[in-house]
Amino acid sequence: MNKVIIKNIFAIVVLFIGLQSCDDRENYMDGPSVLDIVEEVAINGKNAEINHLAGTINVSLVGNTNLSSVLFEATAPEGVSITPESGSTLDLSNPINVTVSNGVSERIYTIKATLLPSKIAFLGDGVTIADIADDDVKAAAEWTQATYGSDFVYISYDGLSDDALEGVNVIVYVYDNVGSSAQPAALLANLNVLSKFFVQGGKIVAGLLGTGLVEELGRDTSGLRTIIGTGAGGNNPDIWGIGFTNSTVANIISNGVPRNANNFVDVINAGYKEDHNALWDLGSIAVPKYANFNSIYNAEPISIWDHTIAAEGAAGIIVWNPWDRFKGYMITIGIGGMEWSMNDARNNPYLSNVQKIYKNSIDYLSSK
Repeated sequence: MNKVIIKNIFAIVVLFIGLQSCDDRENYMDGPSVLDIVEEVAINGKNAEINHLAGTINVSLVGNTNLSSVLFEATAPEGVSITPESGSTLDLSNPINVTVSNGVSERIYTIKATLLPSKIAFLGDGVTIADIADDDVKAAAEWTQATYGSDFVYISYDGLSDDALEGVNVIVYVYDNVGSSAQPAALLANLNVLSKFFVQGGKIVAGLLGTGLVEELGRDTSGLRTIIGTGAGGNNPDIWGIGFTNSTVANIISNGVPRNANNFVDVINAGYKEDHNALWDLGSIAVPKYANFNSIYNAEPISIWDHTIAAEGAAGIIVWNPWDRFKGYMITIGIGGMEWSMNDARNNPYLSNVQKIYKNSIDYLSSK
């Protein structure tokens, strides 16, 4: 037989064997890689950060969490075992190891939990809550104190300092005024303290005319917060309500809040109403307005007056996510009908809806 032909046959056989070996090796590795077989981990429902290269799983939990008894949940591809099993209760008072296996080899991940600051601070113009000048602001402060108990701290504008904010997770700042929407001079005198807090990751819920703080801090550069009322108000026979979008965060902020027959949330009944809207005019934003505003500013509008929610022409509640140099979150609630105290001393049966929206906002930011 010709030597050339023999050499060619030999080469073909070698190539075939080589390809078959490659296929065998590829098939052998078809299973999950041991490097990254944990897809997702949650502790008490909070998603954890997984570093596959370092083999670490880190999670930050709200400050009052009992680390000795937390729920561990994990997802991984079929055929992967996790020890402890998903659904187990763990003691994360100290870091612990989790072993995962793909049936061929094992990988150890170390879970570490840290507690976020737990304090909820309320800012006001009085030396104490009893000294707060505005009735709505005082009522909001009293509710916050009653709701958060031992985790509550009151801070006056004059007393605002880095030390005063030690251990504070979320600041609640509700401001109301007649005649001017400018932020209080005493607060602005310590704006650098708030700026540092916010830039470094602190969270803020700002209500009524206090929504202007997002501009003072430089987080809102849109120039669209132009629907502002500072009048004294007057009697009105209508029930006012607000509408929410159906986004994930909108559903969190409105969770547990009763809806009326039109799926809106009533916030104030017939009677005296203050004229204190502080809304964003989105007329200049292209459709879909809320989505485009969010795309431009990384801030999601989630609510406005009930009958205008479909048009998205204005925004009354906005969730400002971390962006650029700002690591903190802020939720602005500028819908004027969401009052805390009725000027005619009547009972507003929908006050609990206002309170629940604020509580959901505070609790949402507390977990961030």
